[in-house]
Amino acid sequence: MLSVLTAHVPAPADEPQDRDPGFLTLAFTVVRALRREGRNAFERRCARAAETLPHA
Repeated sequence: MLSVLTAHVPAPADEPQDRDPGFLTLAFTVVRALRREGRNAFERRCARAAETLPHA
């Protein structure tokens, strides 16, 4: 089936040079997730510390 399709395609499709190759999107997604998890962990730690502090 693939040979039938490629036989009828006159030329390979040209992709623009400014297209996001995917690894940038992956890198930004990982960094965003790490920052978000770090922020959540910090908030949990602060909440836990606030629970253990003696209230006046």
